[in-house]
Amino acid sequence: MVMWRRKTYRIIMGSIAPLIYLLTDSIFYPLVISSFFLTLLLSLEFERWKNPSVWDYILKKYGKIFKSPPGKLIGDTYFMLATFIILFIFEKNIAIPSLFFLVFEDAGSGIIGSKFGKTKIFVGKSIEGLIGGIIFNLIIMLLIFKFIDLPFYILLSGVLISAFVEILPFKIDDNLTVGLITSIGMYLLNKII
Repeated sequence: MVMWRRKTYRIIMGSIAPLIYLLTDSIFYPLVISSFFLTLLLSLEFERWKNPSVWDYILKKYGKIFKSPPGKLIGDTYFMLATFIILFIFEKNIAIPSLFFLVFEDAGSGIIGSKFGKTKIFVGKSIEGLIGGIIFNLIIMLLIFKFIDLPFYILLSGVLISAFVEILPFKIDDNLTVGLITSIGMYLLNKII
């Protein structure tokens, strides 16, 4: 597995739904796209579980962008499940930044953490990765800020929530937890403050 290839793939694929939502201002297209990919990934998961040689073939062909311990869902399936839930439940101004933060937190923490991560916090998690995720998300936050109807401090809270959820050693895959917890946190802060 080559980190930069996997993270580039995730940035491109993960940005499709929030970018289309941002450009079209319609939930229909992002939901259709995420439904399509979620169905495709669930079919792949079923086939992988039923016939492990299928996954062996995919890993042989695309092993530089996929990873998965045997017996668990792959990260892309968790990611697409989170995308679908976030799009379905949360309004545009929470969903779009949460999805971008999920994508760029994962990419930033993975790329920077694997290259420079020396100060370990948890297994596979470092201070440098935490900082890398925050930097990537700050950049994306500044790019989308003028298109999202949320106060700056709510978006900043989303950056920080996603960073800290990414680094915590949950038993549940962070491709699911980061986006959902960030969405809930931003939603609650927006309602309370």
